[in-house]
Amino acid sequence: MIFRNFCYRICQGVLLQVMHIIRYNNKVISGRETIYWIPDMLEKQNIKNVLIITGPNIVKSAVFNKIISIFKKKGLKFTVFYGTSTETGIESVERARKLYFTKGCGAIIAIGGGSVIDCAKAAAAGIANPNKSINSLLGYQKVKRKIPVIVAVPATAGTGAEVTACAVIKDINGNKKIIADTRISPQYAVLDPIMTESLSKNLIAYTSMDALTHATESYINKYSLKKARTDAETAVKLIVKNIMSVYYQDGKVSSRKNMLKASYLAGRAFMRTSLGYVHSISHAIGGRYDLPHGMVVSIVLPYVLEWYGRCIYKKLAKLSDITGLSKYGMTKTQKATTYINFIKMLNHRFGIDSSFYKALADKTNNGGISKKDITNISKRAIAEANPYYPVPKIMSLRECKYLVRIILNSSSAIPSI
Repeated sequence: MIFRNFCYRICQGVLLQVMHIIRYNNKVISGRETIYWIPDMLEKQNIKNVLIITGPNIVKSAVFNKIISIFKKKGLKFTVFYGTSTETGIESVERARKLYFTKGCGAIIAIGGGSVIDCAKAAAAGIANPNKSINSLLGYQKVKRKIPVIVAVPATAGTGAEVTACAVIKDINGNKKIIADTRISPQYAVLDPIMTESLSKNLIAYTSMDALTHATESYINKYSLKKARTDAETAVKLIVKNIMSVYYQDGKVSSRKNMLKASYLAGRAFMRTSLGYVHSISHAIGGRYDLPHGMVVSIVLPYVLEWYGRCIYKKLAKLSDITGLSKYGMTKTQKATTYINFIKMLNHRFGIDSSFYKALADKTNNGGISKKDITNISKRAIAEANPYYPVPKIMSLRECKYLVRIILNSSSAIPSI
């Protein structure tokens, strides 16, 4: 086991060094109604025909109709594809790619949440490799060719998909897989707060907690650079300061803008330092029971942080300090515990814990979680994380099974902070 873990660390160190030297040329445009600038941006590149990828709910919205109206006035020719769902499958990606070629498009505008933007990135990877199936591009660094321009317009503040160089999609068997390649990061990220005005409270909660998970998990990982740590710290600080304002929808444009910025920074941070067991376990649970990603990571996060234990207390204590959660005279352990309890409190305040366990009971017909499910979920989680994720402490399959069993069979209580 010691030798295996040593090999894992060597692999992680090499991968992170490669990620550190890669340059991401992602241009950010932020502010209210910046989405209406897109036709002018594309015209400068002589792009006049685009494929707009979005979701079925957004395409019915008033803000989308206004966007389309302005695009028409500015002479931008477009085709709308809204065949994506909360979990994009390979079939949707293939249809989007085919439509791009059929309509003679020159760029992609992705307007929506993480699944929509991931669909755009995966489709762009397929467009760059027209003779390959999307399935053959699953994995790492298989795109190898320049993709068409992608303008990513996030309609949620959580996934960070507008900056990341990976796309999470479901294969033909319903399992979550990724296309990870530095070439598929969107060239433009348009962070417009009008896109998040009408989000439901559930979606606000799930996506905000997803961003907090990205920033936290990135921050505690090994081999991180100062720039990535700074991005993560700023993201956490912005989320803690603005999450309640956005959740209770007090109308502040500045709060929504700050949450979009936090999501972007958290995405940029984990692109440099990667993710960890929170995401690998969440992907496995979410894929098995078809549950929203943001919901699952919110539940898994405090359990994994507690499992890591003392090896992350120093970093969690710093996050507790910079967010103002710490109180004078607290020890490092107390500060770290306060940060974890704050996450638990948010889960309870937003009703995420009750929603998760109710959904889980519905999925299993109140029959409980089988040993086979726990084993399969754990194997998938470990296969995703080891040896690639530079986690603070390496988890064995046995330890993962123990933790997954606790997560799936627990009910959250209100913590005191």
